[in-house]
Amino acid sequence: MPLVGSGRPHPRAVIFDFDRALIDPRRAWRYAVEESVASLSRVRIDAGPLVEEYHTRPFSHAMAILLDDRVLMERCTALAEEMYRRSALKRLLVHEGVGMALDALRGELVDIAAVSRLPRAQAMKQAESTGLDRFLAILVGTGDGQAWNPVAAARICLDFLEWPVSEAAYIGPDSRDRDAAGRAGMASFCAGWSPGAEPGERVIMSPRDVLPDLLRCWAARA
Repeated sequence: MPLVGSGRPHPRAVIFDFDRALIDPRRAWRYAVEESVASLSRVRIDAGPLVEEYHTRPFSHAMAILLDDRVLMERCTALAEEMYRRSALKRLLVHEGVGMALDALRGELVDIAAVSRLPRAQAMKQAESTGLDRFLAILVGTGDGQAWNPVAAARICLDFLEWPVSEAAYIGPDSRDRDAAGRAGMASFCAGWSPGAEPGERVIMSPRDVLPDLLRCWAARA
């Protein structure tokens, strides 16, 4: 555990992809799919084989695989979305080691932020239900009807924290998001522990490596 405010070169802010680098939604996603179908069709299905490929997609994509009836598919999709917002919250998981990693960042006086594809109110409920809210200085969601734009959300975080992009790191599994963050001036890193992570030049293999890898990067820059 580093000394508090040790003075070593480090980013002033670290921005995480909340939905994929911090939260593991797979168990909650499976619950919402299986229970919505069971509730409306009275048939118990196993959504396990679809989890890895479909848990980051809209629920309608999985329902199109599972159901033939379009009306039932639409009803199950709507119910799954509602269940995911409410009753599935207690089934959300935090990736192993994330809590310790965030605590280590705080020990170095690094501001921690997160960006989400979900509306902020829904993302905040997830943060509160998993205890992640206590680590986050700011959580920025995506407005209804807006496209996911991690760079725009990250800029909101940095404006709030009053740090320039050159002093920020972005951590997420998606290579396109990381490339966009890099073009915007942030140091970007792949969250290698996330399901479906797309490796690149800078891969952080596990949450316990977050602070050491960031410190090495900033030491080299210094």
